[in-house]
Amino acid sequence: MIMNNKQNLIPDIPGVDTAKGIVMTGGKEANYRTVLSMFCKDVESRLPLLQAAPKIDALSAFIIQVHSLKSTCASIGAAQVSALAAELEATGKAGDLELVKKRLPAFAEQLTVLVKNIYSALEAAPCAANNEIPPPEYPENSSSDFVPLLRELAAALESQKAQSIDLILEQLAQQHLDADIKAVVEQISDEVLMAEYGKAGKILEGLFAQITRR
Repeated sequence: MIMNNKQNLIPDIPGVDTAKGIVMTGGKEANYRTVLSMFCKDVESRLPLLQAAPKIDALSAFIIQVHSLKSTCASIGAAQVSALAAELEATGKAGDLELVKKRLPAFAEQLTVLVKNIYSALEAAPCAANNEIPPPEYPENSSSDFVPLLRELAAALESQKAQSIDLILEQLAQQHLDADIKAVVEQISDEVLMAEYGKAGKILEGLFAQITRR
């Protein structure tokens, strides 16, 4: 069971190296819980696409889906399922539709079981953060205080420099942002946790547009 200085929080999850997952998602248990929850929702949205082998004209899109699942499984510490995704991706790239058809049901079943196990673990260990005292409120910062950080974040996302991205997001988290901007920054952070740098960049572009209209 994963431990911190408060209490045992995340039980063992079959097929998941939770210690590695915490490290992969920034070293914070709260971040890892967020990624696990997002992972489950992401898999649930993709599972309908994995119920039947793709036709040849849909093979490229299928490979993209499987590649994304390979990466996200690895990011939470689910190495075995990630390896299955890697095999399926390689099979798809080879154009072997018969072998894709053969391997796909087992992969989809493993994903379903993984999601079920993660949900069970999260439900068994409610987040300690729910019991924490809310932080005090401060006056909101003006855009001149945080826009330079957003520009730095845009550059870091484009170059996919994970350490720089994490540092800038931590700095943004210390800013006293209004509720709307804070919510968008949290969306960006969520996408970064899932290694979806392209999606995070698009959300950031929308934030810049929102700030410009003010």
